Amino acid sequence: MSPKRATNLALAAGGAIQARDSSGRVVLCRGKARPLWFGHPWVYANAVERVDGDVGAGDIVSLVDHDGRFIGRGIFNPRSQIPVRLLTRKEEGIDTTFFAARLRDAQALRARLALPSTRTTAYRLVNSEGDGLPGLVVDVFGDVAVVQVTTLGLALRRDAIFDAVEATLSPRAIYEVAAGSFADLEGFVAQNRVARGEPCNPVACLEDGLHFEAEPLGGQKTGMFLDQRPNRIRVGQLAGAGLRVLDCYAYAGGFGLQAARAGASQVTAVDSSPRAVARIEAHAAANGATVRAVEADAFRFLETATPMSYDLVVVDPPKFARARKDFEAATKGYERLNALALAVCAPGALLVTCSCSQNVGALDFERIVAAAAKQAHREVRIVERGEPGGDHPLPPAFTEGQYLKVLFVYVC
Repeated sequence: MSPKRATNLALAAGGAIQARDSSGRVVLCRGKARPLWFGHPWVYANAVERVDGDVGAGDIVSLVDHDGRFIGRGIFNPRSQIPVRLLTRKEEGIDTTFFAARLRDAQALRARLALPSTRTTAYRLVNSEGDGLPGLVVDVFGDVAVVQVTTLGLALRRDAIFDAVEATLSPRAIYEVAAGSFADLEGFVAQNRVARGEPCNPVACLEDGLHFEAEPLGGQKTGMFLDQRPNRIRVGQLAGAGLRVLDCYAYAGGFGLQAARAGASQVTAVDSSPRAVARIEAHAAANGATVRAVEADAFRFLETATPMSYDLVVVDPPKFARARKDFEAATKGYERLNALALAVCAPGALLVTCSCSQNVGALDFERIVAAAAKQAHREVRIVERGEPGGDHPLPPAFTEGQYLKVLFVYVC
């Protein structure tokens, strides 16, 4: 039986396997090291010239340029289009001590951003490449930590990661949320589970003083979309008294609740999921807010809505382009959605339109909004651009991590 097959079977059975801290190395092709020297954390398959030594999937390897100069150490998986993801640029071991140090650094960064605070207890502690731990996300909801692993190398080191999370946060519980398609591509088995502590689902938390309940085992992502926090807060600042507000793809109702707290006279939150609608209603009640939650497909709702009937419209759809091959279809979908959203905007309204598709770039998205305005026969101006909060840091050379686009558009 091959080592890869044995590893997969053991993981499927819940076996504890420690991948090796290998003495092998990956050698880059000539001319392919420049992005790595400037801080990029990924090595693409076409940049690898050869692999020296006995190296297996999930092992830690050294990375060197064509001339043998040391670049760093990272996790290796030959079945991936990104066979090496850098963890460190030092000659050091990858063990519990390493992960604990990384988490302490991440915690120090969040402390500089005043996270957590008396008003916000839901935030991201580890943002994968942005915190030097590619393939790892750790989100915090109150006194619970939620871990998501997307690489085989880190999946084999779950116990060390959980130990580091416990040492850093002393959480009541640690959840693991399955990485889905990432696990399939990387070759490991993942499942939603309580990894440490006692189950406590849903989990109470605060965002900007608003009360929410995250659902790590049954919700989207790790329980809430934490990357949109600053944009939800900004919507609250822009949603003045008496405004009519529409929030499409509302999920937990965060945008609408901000608007309701700001004094909006009418807040409508639309989501196709009955579970999401129930959560919106529960969150509205918990915050003493009046929100009309509607179970409907966003496209169908907008198609039948009264034209020019809202003063602030938010559209925050799921990812339309999961791969590059989806770009054309995604472009058409975004254009149609934004044209429908613009049609229900009153003169002088704001449209807050979002894309979380990494394969649709920022310039692409702005062109899509321009095409949607033409289709809807509306004149528009981009007045602001939103992005994730500081608890979602990225290396400056890592443009692949810039997935979220948010445009605040004034509609004439």
